[in-house]
Amino acid sequence: VVRHYAAAQEAASNGQFEEARQSAMKAVALDPTFGVGFQLLAVASRNLGRVQDADGYIKEALNYLDGMTERERYSTRGMFFRLAGDYQPCVKEYGELTARYAADVAAHNQRALCLSKLRDTRGAVDAQRRVVELLPNRAIFRDNLALYLNYDGDFRSAEQEAQTVGD
Repeated sequence: VVRHYAAAQEAASNGQFEEARQSAMKAVALDPTFGVGFQLLAVASRNLGRVQDADGYIKEALNYLDGMTERERYSTRGMFFRLAGDYQPCVKEYGELTARYAADVAAHNQRALCLSKLRDTRGAVDAQRRVVELLPNRAIFRDNLALYLNYDGDFRSAEQEAQTVGD
């Protein structure tokens, strides 16, 4: 289970969502109560445009919160709210997660996304800046920051971030 889950995480972090989905499917086939495996299936499915699958997987993950660590519970609930389009509790869950685990890049990134959906552009920029501080060489995170800076009307900074992505 752990080997398949680790392979799924690795593939997802490299943007290989179909591979991530396949590996996560193997993990939950071996352990049908592996909640974080279902959470990862939800994320990979969503990134592949399989919205209904993602909704089903995240709901399945919620059934196994008791078998998760505190960090995994916050992340799973946050993802549930994000996928449901319920952005205020999404911000709350990911905010609690980042308060306890300040280096959790995914949590900061998801919190920024949920803040942007609430049109809290300044909050989204601040959260995304933290992501870029933690992983300055990941182009996708700088691209997200440029987007949120644009939303916030800081076009000069957005352009600088966009140029950094192109370098």
